[in-house]
Amino acid sequence: MTEHVLQKEVKNLFEEYSENGVVVIRNAINAYWLEVLREAVELQLQKKKRYFDNRNMRMQSGGFKDFCLNSGIGRLVAELVNSKGTRLVFDQMFVKEVGTKTRTGWHTDQPYWPILGPITTTWIALDYVDDENGALEFIPGSHHWGKKYHPFLTDQLGAFVKHMKPDDPQYDEMPDFEANRDKYEIKSWSLDPGDMLAFDGFIVHSAKGNQTSTRRRRGYAVRFATDGATYDPTQGVANWLEDENLEPGDVFESVKFPLIYNNH
Repeated sequence: MTEHVLQKEVKNLFEEYSENGVVVIRNAINAYWLEVLREAVELQLQKKKRYFDNRNMRMQSGGFKDFCLNSGIGRLVAELVNSKGTRLVFDQMFVKEVGTKTRTGWHTDQPYWPILGPITTTWIALDYVDDENGALEFIPGSHHWGKKYHPFLTDQLGAFVKHMKPDDPQYDEMPDFEANRDKYEIKSWSLDPGDMLAFDGFIVHSAKGNQTSTRRRRGYAVRFATDGATYDPTQGVANWLEDENLEPGDVFESVKFPLIYNNH
């Protein structure tokens, strides 16, 4: 069954996305696709860790693959950021079980990946999300700072362990945003199931811990390369995203990074 995910016009959000690096799209996911994603997540929850993020879920579950290819999510991103096409970089499942009080540390995503140019992440709420069970937090406009903050390893609960490539001069030291929250504008949203956040690969963001005893927080993210994105294996630390069929500077024309939407 193919039903488009688009519930509303998103082109009018382009300026807000460009300026702030993040927008919330209410009721973005219709009931059909929301149920597809929830069922796909439940199939993966046998591991029963209190917090985990699994990558490339579309390769593990038909439900995730169906959503990526047939829901219209790639078209939504293209219309949001005014891109003629979108290529899927990878998708990811995030679960914070009840009582997972450790917050996800402040970070930017793109320094982890072998990608130059624009990347947009869509983060879909599968449960009600608020400050109590793990709302995402963002520093609007931080994607314009021109900083490439150190990627870092986390433990199984999502807490900081150590920097990756700590001596690499291409990376910037990350300030202690959490200890200096009053110095920054920090934005978060409560989300209903089916609401979506869309954000830039360089925006500084974090997520609160799950302080509740009854409400799990499930989210599903899909990462897209848009017009102008190129492959560069000298960037990032995620070697599982490297592609031997691509050369530095190549656009993402690869089986590993499938074309999801094309309006050329």
